[in-house]
Amino acid sequence: MVNAAMSEELLMLCAKFAPIKEYSDRCTIHNRGELKSGLSIIYCGQVKIGNYGLDGKYQHMATLSKADTFGEFTLFNNLPRTHHAMAVGATKVIQMSASQFSQCSKETPELSSYLLSSMGLKLHIALERLDDIQRLPTYIRLAKVLLQYTDKQGHVVLRQKDLAEQLGVTVLCCHKSIKKLAALSFIETSYGAINIKNVTDFTLWLEEKMSLGQL
Repeated sequence: MVNAAMSEELLMLCAKFAPIKEYSDRCTIHNRGELKSGLSIIYCGQVKIGNYGLDGKYQHMATLSKADTFGEFTLFNNLPRTHHAMAVGATKVIQMSASQFSQCSKETPELSSYLLSSMGLKLHIALERLDDIQRLPTYIRLAKVLLQYTDKQGHVVLRQKDLAEQLGVTVLCCHKSIKKLAALSFIETSYGAINIKNVTDFTLWLEEKMSLGQL
């Protein structure tokens, strides 16, 4: 996947126009439904994006890292926040108001160019995920997630709970999909991790199962 994070140089330039706020581990940065507009840029640390249902269950959407941005839709369209954002570990975030963004983009025009490209990429990813949910069985969607997070050795350091949150399914449903991939001899499980036996073979198999060609 294309990296949507801004450059180190642009990050430092943005830090001159807005305050850098510090958040401790698991501290809420904003809640779903908040109307405060502004662009958030992660200066260091990580931010977990997701939502809690009425039953209290958490639906994980993404974990953002240094130089990733969020809040663009509140900035350009005055829309409410769609997700809950929480710091993962000690985290610093550049919190840029609409007026600060206006000034920054005037003096640093590459910021607007970056955001246009970044939002296009985020829309592309969102449409791909929506298509996956509509068309693909859970074990195929799980295979895509495993390939997204694997290292060069085929090692995926994610718990079944984490994978279930990524897929938006129950842990039991995720466990059944893991067993199915293991029965096909593509993966093996270990404590807190999953190992893909042969990444190349697994990738080719997944492409055949997608029913649509790779973009």
